[in-house]
Amino acid sequence: MQNLIIDSRIREIEYKYLSQFFNIIKLPLSNDVYEEISGHSDIFYTKINDKVIVAPNAKIKEKQFILGQEKVEKEYPKDVLYNACQIGNKIIGSKYTDKSITPDILVKQGYVKCSVAVTGEHSCITSDKGIETLLSQNKIDALYVEEDNIKLLKKDGSISNMKGFIGGATLIFDNKFVLFGDSDHLTNKEKILKHLNNHSLELIDFEGLNIYDYGGGIIF
Repeated sequence: MQNLIIDSRIREIEYKYLSQFFNIIKLPLSNDVYEEISGHSDIFYTKINDKVIVAPNAKIKEKQFILGQEKVEKEYPKDVLYNACQIGNKIIGSKYTDKSITPDILVKQGYVKCSVAVTGEHSCITSDKGIETLLSQNKIDALYVEEDNIKLLKKDGSISNMKGFIGGATLIFDNKFVLFGDSDHLTNKEKILKHLNNHSLELIDFEGLNIYDYGGGIIF
């Protein structure tokens, strides 16, 4: 069974569902970044070509992980050093990406992985218009959606007034697109369902729950 590093604030129903597929490792909250992203795996880890690159100050490190060069810090852009992602053989990053990661496509948005839910070798859903434009130019089927109902959490688990992102509110594995909450809260539900259908992904969601951005998850 593979391991999954995920925010320790995930709800019990989500934990039980994911436990069927993974050995879940709850990421302790860090004091090195602001509280809303303090347990987000996409802030401290990047997975490139099946290798996990980890920030030196991440709470959980495994011997097979590759150590990044710079520590993550509170102030932007020091909090987005590892917030990159891979679509097919293309690594997407920003000018702030840690030197241990070499992006093929540079975008202006520092919160790259937060803003991108990778749905296939040549596809994704993104909440950033600039990312959509650039990825489309690189022959990636990028669906742009603007979602205002994705929530971030404070350290105590209460809802922050900051807005979350589609990339952080989802986890994709096998043929499953897991949404951390109820898809009825999505403004663009029909568009997203059509995109998932086009890319042979099954939507898994949790009825009645708010959509939370946990920073996705790192599978290894």
